[in-house]
Amino acid sequence: MQLTRFIVFVVWLFVFAIAGPTMYAQPWESILDSSDMIRLENRAKLQANDPMQQRVDREIDEYRLLMLGHKWWNIPTDLEQQRIDFAKRAKFEPYNDSLIAKVPRPRFNRFYPTENKIKKDQNIFIMGWHPYWEGDAYKSYNYKLMTHMSYIGYEVNPFTGGYKTYEAVYEFEHSDVIQTAHMDSCQVLLNVSLRGEEEHEIFFTSEESVKKNLIDSLRMILYRSGADGLDLHFEDLPPEYSWEFVKFVRELSFLIREDDNSRTITMTLPLRDPLYAFDLEKLKPWIDIFVISTSDFHIKEDRLVEGPIAPLLDLDASIRGSLFYQEKYITLLDMMQSQYNVSDIELMHDADYIEMLRDSLNYFIDRYYENIEYQRYNLVSVLETLRMTRTEDGEPLWQQSRIQALLNRTEGIAKVYFIRDAKIDDPATQFFLFKPKRDSFSVYEDGLFGNMNRVQSVVDTQLFDINAAVAEYTDRLGDQHRSSLVLTLPYHGAVWYRNYDGVRDFKGYMKFSHIMGLIEQNQASVDYDKATQTLIATTRDSLGGIYKVYFDNATTLGHKYRFASNNNLAGIGVWPLGADYNHTSLWKSLEENFVNRRVWDADLGMPTQVSVEKGNKIHYTIQYLLKRYSPLTFATIFFVAIFICVSFGFSVLDWKVRDILFYTGSFRIFYVILFTVILLLIGNWLDIFQHKSITFALGTFLGFLLTWVASSMVDRDHSKLP
Repeated sequence: MQLTRFIVFVVWLFVFAIAGPTMYAQPWESILDSSDMIRLENRAKLQANDPMQQRVDREIDEYRLLMLGHKWWNIPTDLEQQRIDFAKRAKFEPYNDSLIAKVPRPRFNRFYPTENKIKKDQNIFIMGWHPYWEGDAYKSYNYKLMTHMSYIGYEVNPFTGGYKTYEAVYEFEHSDVIQTAHMDSCQVLLNVSLRGEEEHEIFFTSEESVKKNLIDSLRMILYRSGADGLDLHFEDLPPEYSWEFVKFVRELSFLIREDDNSRTITMTLPLRDPLYAFDLEKLKPWIDIFVISTSDFHIKEDRLVEGPIAPLLDLDASIRGSLFYQEKYITLLDMMQSQYNVSDIELMHDADYIEMLRDSLNYFIDRYYENIEYQRYNLVSVLETLRMTRTEDGEPLWQQSRIQALLNRTEGIAKVYFIRDAKIDDPATQFFLFKPKRDSFSVYEDGLFGNMNRVQSVVDTQLFDINAAVAEYTDRLGDQHRSSLVLTLPYHGAVWYRNYDGVRDFKGYMKFSHIMGLIEQNQASVDYDKATQTLIATTRDSLGGIYKVYFDNATTLGHKYRFASNNNLAGIGVWPLGADYNHTSLWKSLEENFVNRRVWDADLGMPTQVSVEKGNKIHYTIQYLLKRYSPLTFATIFFVAIFICVSFGFSVLDWKVRDILFYTGSFRIFYVILFTVILLLIGNWLDIFQHKSITFALGTFLGFLLTWVASSMVDRDHSKLP
């Protein structure tokens, strides 16, 4: 009985579970209107198959894959790729930001006059890039301090091989830019640029007529303009077109030198080339100078990094102090009013005037102090004593009206300085028993010297810098070819902006003249990053945002100039010319480091001008001559080979000759080597083989095969003999 009741109860629950929701829903359905019913039906469909959730899951998976690629394979995100593309493109565009409105542009440019000149026997390569959009700025360049100027003007049309920039090419051919440079023996190169992976793909997958059109166009422009060569700038070259690029450069270089063998061809290399897109081993016979893009350190493979754009590490920066000095044309009164110390002064007066001045100043000191000790015949000591002493009223002695009148009419060149020492409690200096010496830095810019704020000296030993970049390319080219390398150094600064919320953004590149304009108007403070030899200008806007500009000046560039010459590099290149408008300090730095600087020559036993050892061009010459006379060489070898083959064919008709040639083991080895060499020559001649190991293995295998076939035939004939 109880079992029957339990079964009935279970059946009742089952029926209620199925029919209950329907029974209770019926009254509500009559209340719901048609739109509500449609909404419920749509929601039921979405719950059954949720495309929104699938889309979210797919986007999450794509983002995770992108982050993994960003972390493991240095693949940039879409946003970072846009920023990288902007950083590369901005070098060829004028800087335009609210920060630039603060800087007034002087009406006239200033020319740096000098009679000094880089001599030919120094073998130094100093190149500057002149952008065509700078107009006639080339008229203010000092060509005595350059050996080459590259005119940025030929942007390749990848579809035709022609140029996109008609105005630039027209000005290059018809203006007096080349004649102006030639007046001071400065050679002019035409910059040929192709930028972006897509443009390279279009160009190198097009018909051969496109490449031929580009070569013919360049030859004609060089002929009409009288220019001295080409400066190749193929940026973002995909590694899959490496061999196509080598063949193009080889043909271009050969034909350009066929027209004029004295022409120069340079090539810009990326800061890093991990995929070996540029095959330097095959390119170096056809390129005179390789220019490393050592002003792009803020552009990484997967992101932009705020920091120096051309760092050169100083590992001892945190140990040694810093002494900044400047030579100023100044009156003695202005010098006394300044905050700087004086180490030396050269007065612009005759000896009698200087003696009378010194005696007069000593007289005023003796009137107030009878027994004070100082060097009475040292003018610097006399001036420092005047600065420290005071009258009975507590007024500085040099502020007496009669002394001020005397100081105001005395002019001279003073060497003023200030000191920034390493911190005493710095762990890096605690092990020293004596105080480390100071590094001396000459500052040529007046406004910069007066606005120097702090000296940073935190060293990041893992930082990839100019020295590391040079080491990588030296390993690839060979140490004997380091005199073919040139450093690119910036005449502009990278501008970064951090808003009120702390978000950082790259704003572009600011010219050196504009940076100095901000500093000279006291609108920016300057820090010296001694660890990387970089200056950092900082300014604020009205919204609380902070601008930071990482740039180089004559002081930091001087350190990098000396690095290039001390490491026997070919020289340096500056980008871009004209960015120092109305400022001559950068020209002065070039003169001081490459013309006036003297280094000790152990062979001569005396100091001499900076020079670079010439690279060994014998290998290049052989490659060029082989290609130049290749038709004659091929014809000679071809007829000799035919003669040998015919003679050999008649010889082996005699069974005795066959027996001698193929029965002896030493002859068989000779045939293997012979067949291998022949296949190597034919393969290289037809550009079939690009890898030496594969070529050698294939030639050896075929040599063994042919020798084995011939030997087997001889052995078979021998077995038939009685």
